[in-house]
Amino acid sequence: MNEKTKNFMRKQIESLVNGLKNFGLPVFEDEIAEDEETTLATYNCFVFETGEFRATNSDRNVTQDIYVYYYSENRDDVDEQTIDIISIVSSIKGINFVNTIKERLQERDTDRYVDRVTLVFRRVIPIECQV
Repeated sequence: MNEKTKNFMRKQIESLVNGLKNFGLPVFEDEIAEDEETTLATYNCFVFETGEFRATNSDRNVTQDIYVYYYSENRDDVDEQTIDIISIVSSIKGINFVNTIKERLQERDTDRYVDRVTLVFRRVIPIECQV
């Protein structure tokens, strides 16, 4: 059931990961595992996760938010990179940009800071058959 939809969803995520990998940074799903975190010399990477499904005005579609977290340490081009990320992800069929949230995080008890930009995208997912 809904095999076309599931295939479409997988292709969207595959395109998202491939687009982010074009930046030459590691890409993680959901979180950075502790053993993977120790391999990062600096926090320059992406983490993405998908949110809940939401109803739309149409019985034939639902939406789902996709969160892309861009971690950037010791870089002056965060805003410029953010624009490029928006362009690449928004070019994926069925995915639209919603907004960003920009934060500056301090590592506990250190002078180390990391910029984190949360990019929110929304994808429209067609439903093949109604339940």
